[in-house]
Amino acid sequence: MKVLNSMNEEKKTEEINDIIENNKKLMKKSPRMIISFFTLIIICIVLFFVSQSNKFFIFNINRSFDNVPNPMVAGMFSIFFIVIVILSFITYIILAINYKKRRILSESEQIDSYDKFSKLYNISDIFSVVPIFLVIVMIINGFFFSFAQVDGNSMNPTFCNLDPVIIQYTDEYQKEDIVVFEYEDNTGSIIYLIKRLIAGPGDELVVNETGVWVNGEWKENNIDISTYYYNLDPIPDGYYYVLGDNRDDSNDSRLIGLVEITDMVGVVILRLSNNTCEIN
Repeated sequence: MKVLNSMNEEKKTEEINDIIENNKKLMKKSPRMIISFFTLIIICIVLFFVSQSNKFFIFNINRSFDNVPNPMVAGMFSIFFIVIVILSFITYIILAINYKKRRILSESEQIDSYDKFSKLYNISDIFSVVPIFLVIVMIINGFFFSFAQVDGNSMNPTFCNLDPVIIQYTDEYQKEDIVVFEYEDNTGSIIYLIKRLIAGPGDELVVNETGVWVNGEWKENNIDISTYYYNLDPIPDGYYYVLGDNRDDSNDSRLIGLVEITDMVGVVILRLSNNTCEIN
């Protein structure tokens, strides 16, 4: 019986020693994790405000499908992630408060509350990936790529109405690129159009009653009285001529004129659907 009691005492002592050792580790790691979390949150806040000028930034507070054609999934993702960030922020505030309180406790008092603090630490550790992931998403979406959604039939059959696509932000464009750009309509509202780049700086552009000609090559004969006529050799730097693939149903350079590079958002690099559609 004495042998069993002795073994139990040794086991209990080992458990207490383990808790003491683990508690010391948590007390050392907690401030580093808390500082890292809030440092990343500050970086996220900076990226948030810096990227507000990008209308396609999924965390843009002024973004809506009415003014920026983002897929619904992008909006749902941003809302979901904002909720997760709020939860993680609250968790780390609680962790920081508990850590501050535990610093003034004796070792025995820390041991008594170890289980509760350990659970809080583990939950916080799970949330530690949130700001890391958010920083990555903000950098990629704010400076390199974005989601968009085709609105209308002007690019049929290449793209169908409501097709989700990925845009790459760039300042370099080539003929046949499919580009997204902003345009101010007759009401003064900014809308975003997706078209194919037909001609750019340095190209010879002729648009008259016979059609659209680029470097002597015929491109389109669908011309009406509203068409902008051109006889440019060459097209000035920073200007582009675009057409919709569905030429009979497209508000493009025939009606809106040349597109300035400052209005360009980027190039469509990927279509995220297998929809099929015919030219209407």
